[in-house]
Amino acid sequence: IPASRGAGLHGLVPGTRSSPSLLRLKGGSSADAAVPEGVAAAGEGSGDTREFTTVTQNFMTNKVARLESYLSYLQEYQNPMVTRAWPINTNFVGNNETVTDTVFLKSMRAESKGLIYNEWVRAGPRKQTYFAPSEVNAAIVACGGLDPGINIVVREITNTLHYGYNVKRAWGVRFGWRGFSDEAAKDWLELTQETVLHIHKEGGSVLGYSTDQCDVEQVLQVLEERGVNMLFLLGNVEACRDAHAIQMGAIARKMKLSVITTPKSIENNFPFIDKCIGFDTIVQGAVEAIDKVLLAASSVQNGIGICKLGSGSMCLHSVLASGSADVCLLKAVPFEPRVVFDYVAKVVQRKGYCIVVVEDGAGEDHVKKWVAKMVEGTEKRVPCGGSVDECVGKLPNPHPHMEGEVVENKGTKDWGEFAAFDIGQFLKESVIAYFASHNIPVTVRLSTPEWYIRSMPAMASDRIFCTVVASNVVHSAFAGFMDLVIGRVNQRYVYIPIESVINPKHKPTITESSRMYNRMIRATGQPSFQRLGQAKLITGRGDVRRAFTPNEALSELKNKTT
Repeated sequence: IPASRGAGLHGLVPGTRSSPSLLRLKGGSSADAAVPEGVAAAGEGSGDTREFTTVTQNFMTNKVARLESYLSYLQEYQNPMVTRAWPINTNFVGNNETVTDTVFLKSMRAESKGLIYNEWVRAGPRKQTYFAPSEVNAAIVACGGLDPGINIVVREITNTLHYGYNVKRAWGVRFGWRGFSDEAAKDWLELTQETVLHIHKEGGSVLGYSTDQCDVEQVLQVLEERGVNMLFLLGNVEACRDAHAIQMGAIARKMKLSVITTPKSIENNFPFIDKCIGFDTIVQGAVEAIDKVLLAASSVQNGIGICKLGSGSMCLHSVLASGSADVCLLKAVPFEPRVVFDYVAKVVQRKGYCIVVVEDGAGEDHVKKWVAKMVEGTEKRVPCGGSVDECVGKLPNPHPHMEGEVVENKGTKDWGEFAAFDIGQFLKESVIAYFASHNIPVTVRLSTPEWYIRSMPAMASDRIFCTVVASNVVHSAFAGFMDLVIGRVNQRYVYIPIESVINPKHKPTITESSRMYNRMIRATGQPSFQRLGQAKLITGRGDVRRAFTPNEALSELKNKTT
């Protein structure tokens, strides 16, 4: 471990690790290394093909902020688990233990990038703590929407506080950030073993949810009034920004407050970590939704099923897992609707149906143009059935004036009834109009199962994952850490500085060259859906797969229908 440590609340400390290993990383040779006694002998004449080499690689140590950095009077206590007769616990983590990223071996691609690997503080209980159990007053707040696993995290935090550290005071903040402002919501839920006994088997959230924004000063005021010194927050990357602001406010006020964040997001877009809580359940729910759309589309003549999901990561994983989708459209990858429809016609002609999975927010420019034409009256809309209320998405209203007000010199009115239209309704109505123009009857079914999926009870793998994450949340606060995200990196649980998480340059992105995107392409067999002449590489052979021979496909489908 690098001996030098930087100052400040957060630090990235460069260092070099050189250690014996049975694998070669970069440079060095077996002749340069001092082979431990018995290793060489084991390889000679025994058929053992392992090669003993020395690893030399650059690492960056990601320091996590601690309460003692601004509270010099802190007293250390012995962890109650040290002297407990049962259960026997010898798995305490050393103060300097770290876990590394996945290290690439003998990779010319990795070496050409000059990768510097990260070291993260390992999660787990420490023998020394900075809180006495009697002084702890903990609060849990779940920000944003519903996600599977919230109840498991709430339950395990409560149980770890009680059984692990003998803490008797824990509260659940009702309805997210609204619980700090609304008088009715300020009646927090007292968390005891009785109140959390069976919540892990339930879907939704025992704490409720809202989309209210965070008022940092008001939150700090309420926390100070109630004497809360541990705030456990569940939320997405945006919620991490609020958590960081709250922690900085506590430092300015000299409050003894440890803010710890658990990653919760259907977008699964936290940097560094393997996954967010509940993501396995989200993918399973999306797969079930795709399967139901498949049944509906394949049960009618020329059926087209459209399944709109809440994030790109959700789409990619569920398409791979289901193996039933023919088309997957993402917000990050542009597409031309006409090219998509031509390809859908080809699939329907071949299979009798087609399944389209689309990310909420995809094709936003196309939806805006479509709605603008309807608002201006240049395009007539023929209602095609289905609930528009289910299609409320992320499309902003381009006319922020009052409803019904005429915009000067433009002659257009507010979006009104069209304001709720999104990519789901656009695809449904556009594909019906496309096939009608070719005199081909189709039946289109649109499914928007996001909130059904969000409210599902967590499946077994997520229950285990959430339980481990939640217990380490409590361990981090008692160890005096703060302003961090708990996550799993390389199958090990670690503490990640929140500043690293919210740094825009670390944001994961999906592109046409992403490994996961290319796996999806192999699963669906879809081509590029950009304009002819602008199509990009899809296969691995340097060629471009075109979507269709449109006139031929449509004529064959028309003949088959008639």
